[in-house]
Amino acid sequence: MFTHPPFSQVSTAHSTRKVRDMTDVLMDKTDIPYPDKILYDMYREVHLSPKELEMMRSVRLRYDITVIPPGMIGPEFVKTAGHYHPCPERCGLEMLSYPEVYQVIRGTATYLLQKSDLSEFIIVEAQEGDIVLIPPNYGHVTVNADSSELVMANWVSDAFASEYDPVRLKAGLAYYIIKDGIAQNGNYDELPTLTYGKPKSYPSVGLYSGVDMYGLVNDLEKLDFLTNPHNYPELFKKPFY
Repeated sequence: MFTHPPFSQVSTAHSTRKVRDMTDVLMDKTDIPYPDKILYDMYREVHLSPKELEMMRSVRLRYDITVIPPGMIGPEFVKTAGHYHPCPERCGLEMLSYPEVYQVIRGTATYLLQKSDLSEFIIVEAQEGDIVLIPPNYGHVTVNADSSELVMANWVSDAFASEYDPVRLKAGLAYYIIKDGIAQNGNYDELPTLTYGKPKSYPSVGLYSGVDMYGLVNDLEKLDFLTNPHNYPELFKKPFY
C-alpha cells in the first residue's frame, strides 16, 4: 500500500482556481453557473520542517500539493487550467523546457500532455502512488475523471513562471475529457496524434512508482534534471514507453 507523510498542508502559499478563473479554457462557455465555486486548491512549497524548506530553496526546487474534488464543468470533468513551461537560460542544443514530475497521493488522475509543436498528444491515467514525468516541451492539464477526490504532489523548479496563454488562447488543449469520452477542440487547425502512455519508474533519478517521492528532499541531487534538463536528454526520450 502506498504511504505518504501525513501533511497538514504546511505550505508557504495557498491558492485556488474558481469557475470564473477557468472560463477561457472550457469546452462549453455558454452555461457556467456558480462562478465563485472553488474547483481546486493548490498548496505551494509544502514541507515537513523549516530545515527541509530551506534545503529545497537552496537548489530552487518546490514541492506542491494540489487537491481536485470530483465534479463537472458543463460536459467536461473538473481539470486544471493547463500551461507550458519556458526553457532555462542554458537550454543547450536540444532546447528543452523545464520538466515536472507528479505523483498521485490519493484518487485517480488523467494527465493530458500536448507537445508544443503539436506533433503528439499523450493521455496518461495514474493511480495512487504512480509517478508521471512531464517531459520538456509538453503543455499539460490534469483531469479528475473519477468519482472521488484527487490529491497529487509535484516536484518542479521554482526558477520560472508557467505560461498559460498558449492554452488559454486555444480554449484548452487539443482534446477534452468529457463524460462520453474524448472530444476534439475545434480551435486547432490541425490536431496532434493521440496516443496513450502508462506511468513508470525512473530509477536513474530516484523516482519509483509506489514510493513516496517527497523522500527525495534528503537526496535533492537526484532532482537536478528539473533545473538542468539539458544534461538529461536520455531521460526524456521514452517517458511512457
